[in-house]
Amino acid sequence: MLSVSRIAPFVCFAAVLAGVQIACSSSSDPPTTPGAGSDTSTTGPSTSGGGGPSTSNDGGPSASGDDGSTSTGPMTGCGTCPTGSTCGSANGLPVCRAASGIPVFSHVFVIMMENTSKSSLDAATNTPYLKSLGMKWATGSDYHGTSHPSLPNYLALTSGSDQAVACDCDPVGNACSLCNTVAFPSGCGCNQSATHIGDQLDTAGKTWKAYADGASKPCDTTNAGAYATRHVPFLYYANMKAESEDARCKSHVVPYTGFGADLAGTPPQFTYIAPSLDHDMHGTGLQQSASDVAAGDTWLATNAQAIIDSAAFKSGGLLVIVWDEDDGSGGILPPKTDDPIPIYVISPYAKSGAYVSAVNGNHYSLLATIEDGLGLPRMGSAVGKTPLTDYFPAK
Repeated sequence: MLSVSRIAPFVCFAAVLAGVQIACSSSSDPPTTPGAGSDTSTTGPSTSGGGGPSTSNDGGPSASGDDGSTSTGPMTGCGTCPTGSTCGSANGLPVCRAASGIPVFSHVFVIMMENTSKSSLDAATNTPYLKSLGMKWATGSDYHGTSHPSLPNYLALTSGSDQAVACDCDPVGNACSLCNTVAFPSGCGCNQSATHIGDQLDTAGKTWKAYADGASKPCDTTNAGAYATRHVPFLYYANMKAESEDARCKSHVVPYTGFGADLAGTPPQFTYIAPSLDHDMHGTGLQQSASDVAAGDTWLATNAQAIIDSAAFKSGGLLVIVWDEDDGSGGILPPKTDDPIPIYVISPYAKSGAYVSAVNGNHYSLLATIEDGLGLPRMGSAVGKTPLTDYFPAK
């Protein structure tokens, strides 16, 4: 389909010709500040007893019921739970649970794919790996992006707000006033003075990295080939100082080529992965093709499976494969529909056996899930948001 992200520059350009002022972002937006939701846990160390949960050889849960869950009584063996969480179980495994019911994870991995509606992916006949994940793990039928085009969704997931960004602007450059760099060759930047999940993790003393597929160097702010900076949200936060390639940015936003070694060694407690346009189903053309979808599935078959097979995942990790926005198959101009997008929630603690959650959710729900699962306070629109508790057995 011809997605919103691909056609937005032309819509913007037409609006400019008509004399309509379309702001890419508002420079007067206040920074996003963290807030504590009523159902969140506070920051604290996360430890598990017994070396973590026992999983099957393929990384799946050791036991599951008809609804993808296992009903068990109170269990011991959690070790010391973080403040605000209590020892419980999931799939017969002892695990600390946040007050919201989200398990406390040893590691969280997020892979952000591109521009695909759930209905389009369901209809695809060239995605055998994703079909196999859907039969084994938990997915959702009513999960949505938060905005259009791409970039605001990435900011929402990592900061709890789209920061009033309305286009795919660059992480550095002169402040935007009209649309984005694709429509205007001079380009513009929409750097944001906002608190993000990286700040929360640093405050909590937890490790994190964003791995950018196709990046040529750490803290790479230059679009080139299939590398798209708009899919690497941490480049857009002012305190990362990407424009000067600050040491903080270079240590946290790195090329994906280093991920394999990190995964085999000591992976960060929070990992964000941005596949390149060749691997995220977006493609480099004007319109997504069947080969773009197949290429994304093939890439996931190697790279997502490596995470599932890793010790970090098997010892209480969470892998979420999610798309940024729908593909515009429901229309891009009013009246249009906000189509559900695919999400795969994969963990030894998650429901499994082709479980499909019909509970409505979006990127703020996922952010709340990550924050609760890592013992972080909620921020922005994640405050008060129901996390993805339906994807996990009741505590």
